[in-house]
Amino acid sequence: MVPATVLAASLLAAGCAVKPEPLTAEENLARVRKDLGVVLAPQEPLTKAVSMDEAMARAIKYNLDERVKLMEVAVATDQLELSRYDMLPRVVAAAGYVGRNNDAGSESLNLATGRRTGESTTATDKHRRTGDLAFTWNVLDFGVSYLRARQNANLVLIADERRRRVVQGIMQDVRTAYWRAVAAERLLKRLAPVEKRVEGARRDARTLEALRVQAPLQALNYTRSLVETLRQLQSLRRELVAAKSQLGALMGLPPGEPFEIELPPAGVMKAPPKLDVAVEALETYALLNRPELLEESYNQRISADETWRSLLKLLPGIDVNSALRYDSNSFLLNQRWADYGARISWNLINLISAPATKSYAEAQEELVAFRRQALSMAVLSQVHVAVLQFQELKQEFALTAEQADLDTRIRSQYTNVGEAGQVGELGVIQSEVTALLSDLRRDLVLADLHNAYARVMVSAGVDPLPETMAADDLPTLTQAVAKGLSSWQERANSVLRVKDLAAAPRTAEKDAAKETKTEAAKPEAPKPEPVTQEPARQAIPAAAAEPAPAPVKAAAPAPAPAAQAAAPAAAPVATASFSPVIQADLGAYASHRLAEQEWGIIAKRLGAEGNGVGALYVSTRRSQDGKTIVQLRASGFADRSAAERFCHRVKDSQRECSVRTLSAQERQADSLPANRLAAL
Repeated sequence: MVPATVLAASLLAAGCAVKPEPLTAEENLARVRKDLGVVLAPQEPLTKAVSMDEAMARAIKYNLDERVKLMEVAVATDQLELSRYDMLPRVVAAAGYVGRNNDAGSESLNLATGRRTGESTTATDKHRRTGDLAFTWNVLDFGVSYLRARQNANLVLIADERRRRVVQGIMQDVRTAYWRAVAAERLLKRLAPVEKRVEGARRDARTLEALRVQAPLQALNYTRSLVETLRQLQSLRRELVAAKSQLGALMGLPPGEPFEIELPPAGVMKAPPKLDVAVEALETYALLNRPELLEESYNQRISADETWRSLLKLLPGIDVNSALRYDSNSFLLNQRWADYGARISWNLINLISAPATKSYAEAQEELVAFRRQALSMAVLSQVHVAVLQFQELKQEFALTAEQADLDTRIRSQYTNVGEAGQVGELGVIQSEVTALLSDLRRDLVLADLHNAYARVMVSAGVDPLPETMAADDLPTLTQAVAKGLSSWQERANSVLRVKDLAAAPRTAEKDAAKETKTEAAKPEAPKPEPVTQEPARQAIPAAAAEPAPAPVKAAAPAPAPAAQAAAPAAAPVATASFSPVIQADLGAYASHRLAEQEWGIIAKRLGAEGNGVGALYVSTRRSQDGKTIVQLRASGFADRSAAERFCHRVKDSQRECSVRTLSAQERQADSLPANRLAAL
């Protein structure tokens, strides 16, 4: 007892002795060295002038903010891997030693006579060893852990969307800093000779003032004009000198490291960036790709899983356990044995709190949905504002460029008359400074215009890089950035407009209701021959290249004899020989690839419940602008109730679905081999 008491007292005294300890000078120096080893890590050498694409590629690869977000994604991924182990049962191995200073003896009482036996007995050794290997599994905890793992999986996706948002912001900053650095490179070379000339004129003015060659007031005004001109030039230098350093910091270069900038051609400096995307297309692209909206969508998944977790906690817990045990007690008949059992427990108070728990969870889901919808409106507003700012700056750039051209021509005239001695040197200097300021204003407005262009890209959620890349070396990154920046407008133009997306579900519901009424009025037809449904990744109808075929009429003109000889005779289309076909309309998409991706998500979500159901891609052209719309449908249902159950499961996963009935003519048109195209 004495050693145990001394040990406990020592530990207690050590715990009470804890006090704040600041970093020592050696620890602080070691921290700085470690951080500098990461911050100033060697990069790929700068062997040539840096273009804008390479600057963006270097920012993606070496920018520290991007590295932080990549580490957050890695941490979230590791957390997901760790949470998967929570679903496993607990297997605990234990070993111990038990001892006492005397025997664990006892007497017994005769219940019939109420007398003690008077004999002291023991059934336990003074010193014994124990060990066990226990298996425990709580079924309810397994369900909760499974939902927590799903939430962590969505947290990985959220971390990746935050990384995308940081990359998009870095790309905007790099574009702005690059064009300001270009303006600095172009004008700082012209600034030094003008400053030198103004400084010489100021010395001459002071000499003339000292010699009293001119009137004192005239000489002072002349000197003041020169000083004001020199102040303007120094203000220009201060505004431009930091642009290149900012670009280097964004690229992750050590402060003060020299590098050259690849100057764009003169034609590019005079031409603003082109934005050939309609605002409606940018709106849809933003709603589909903005990281903030996708993050809120993943938050909605997390909230839905949290609702299920809350409901699972209301259920009774079922514990299943088994163990292998050992005890060295010599009085035991069996020193090694196995035991097993099961236990169910239920907190009945949960039945009272169940309605409140469910209401709270549903309110949380609605809050996330409302927040995403409000953010959608904010995104649409940001797209409109970004496009308006770009258009306004484009007009301002045109006026600024015209003013710079006029000031350049005026400077030429002042130079000519100055050489002829018709004006003084001050007028020539002021014309040169004015032309220099106009050129600077034009280049800065061009930089602001490129910043507005980048803001449009950020508001639309444009990624400069593809989802997957073969390598992450700098040349590959540079090529990928250049390709992404040159092709994003084409991708944005390929999506549906917001009005079309909003009208598509309503149109599908009206068509389904109309077709249902029509088919209900028809007499029952014989059962059609089974037709093999096309799998999701094999073919799409030929309507992708032309409008949907018109219904077949009874009195059709006979084909030419040559055509009859070339092609086999086709069976006539009889409307009464086919019964209706049930399909589920899952929405309209701008391309086959997007529809295929959506079907992959639905099929993965349904799992075995979707066996026997196949996907069809029906493509048509809109009459307004000729754009292709791919309608994703599911078929292979036994009856309409099966299709409605399928739609109910799809709607549970936050997707639209409506049941439609295909007429016999539509069925025959879809089954013709000539109406199929090769798979994309």
